[in-house]
Amino acid sequence: MVRLILIFFMLFSFAYPQEEKKEEPILIEADELVYNKNENTAVYKGNVTVKKGNLTINAEKMIIYLSEEGDISRIYAEGDVRFKKGNRSGSSKKAEYIKDKDIIVLIDKAKLIQEKNIIEGDEIIYHLDTEVAEVKGKDNKVRTVIFPDKIKEKEK
Repeated sequence: MVRLILIFFMLFSFAYPQEEKKEEPILIEADELVYNKNENTAVYKGNVTVKKGNLTINAEKMIIYLSEEGDISRIYAEGDVRFKKGNRSGSSKKAEYIKDKDIIVLIDKAKLIQEKNIIEGDEIIYHLDTEVAEVKGKDNKVRTVIFPDKIKEKEK
């Protein structure tokens, strides 16, 4: 147990250099963690939750990739992937968060929801900073469900 706690603190001491104190902290919870310093990865399994500010990502398994400086560069998630940021949420079988581009790529049965409105496709690239969504259909067509009452309320 003590060893696991030490690995946890080592991981986060590398992941958060002192000069980045202004950024919000990232909280990661899971049933299991395997940290590999040689590969700069941390593999979380079982009920994984990542929180940073108002962004939450959940999955059954996540692989956190660290840069050479020890900062999180990207996160790969699989198994009932869900995310929520403000009034938007999404889901897919797999996803990838790419920090330097500030995007989440939802892969396989991808869905993005804002209030009641829904966008579905085989892949959705969601830009967290600009809230732009790029939806691609490969096996299936892109599907959008828009509730007009919401549009009329926003115009008032």
